Amino acid sequence: MSHYPLPKKQVNRERFIIDCCKDKKVLHLGCADWPYTEERIQDGSWLHEKISNVTKNCIGIDLSEETILTLKNKYNVTNIIKGNVENLEILNLEKFDVVIAGEIIEHLNNPGQFMQSVKSVLKTNGKLVITTTNAYCFRRAIRIPFGKESIHPDHVYYFSHRTLEALASRFNFKLIESYSYRLFNRSPLIPYIVERLSTLISPNLGEGIVHVYTNKS
Repeated sequence: MSHYPLPKKQVNRERFIIDCCKDKKVLHLGCADWPYTEERIQDGSWLHEKISNVTKNCIGIDLSEETILTLKNKYNVTNIIKGNVENLEILNLEKFDVVIAGEIIEHLNNPGQFMQSVKSVLKTNGKLVITTTNAYCFRRAIRIPFGKESIHPDHVYYFSHRTLEALASRFNFKLIESYSYRLFNRSPLIPYIVERLSTLISPNLGEGIVHVYTNKS
C-alpha cells in the first residue's frame, strides 16, 4: 500500500481544455456530446465549437453517425468524422499536437486499448488531456449510507488520480500536470453547495480529475 500525493489546485475544466488547444493541431474525442448536442449548440456552450475557434486545425471524432449527420446538415459542422476512440489507428489520421479526451474514458469498453490507440495519432512529445469523474467525489459518496449510488447510467469505471496515472504509465505516457475540478452548475442547488463545502476541505473531494500526459514514444 502506497500513499500517493494528490494535486493541490483546482482548474476550470472547460477553460483549461480550451487553453491547451490554442494554436495547436487538435484531435477532439467524443466531441458531439450527445444527447445534449443541439441544446449546447443553441445556448453557446458546445465545447467542440469553442475548441475549433482557437486551434490551427481541429478534427472531432464521434461514434454516433446520426449525430454527425445532424451536425453537418443542420448546423454546417464539417470537422467531425465517425470513429471508435479505441481503434483510432484504422482512420489513417495525421499526427496531432494535442488529443482531448474529455469525460469519455469512464464510458469505454477497453480503456487500455484506448490508451494504445491514442499513441497512433499523437506526435512524440504531444499532449493527451484527460478529464474524468473522480472516484472520491464527496457529493456522490454521501448518498451511499442512504442506499443510493449517484452515477451516470453509461459509466462503467471510476478513476482516482493514482489509478488513472497507473493506467497511462502502462502505455508509456508520462503525467506532466494534474488538477481537480468541481461542479460549476448552480442547479440543482444542494449538490452545488455540498460540492463547494467539501472542496474547501480538499480540492480532491470534488467532481473530477484533469490530467495532462506527454507521449514519450
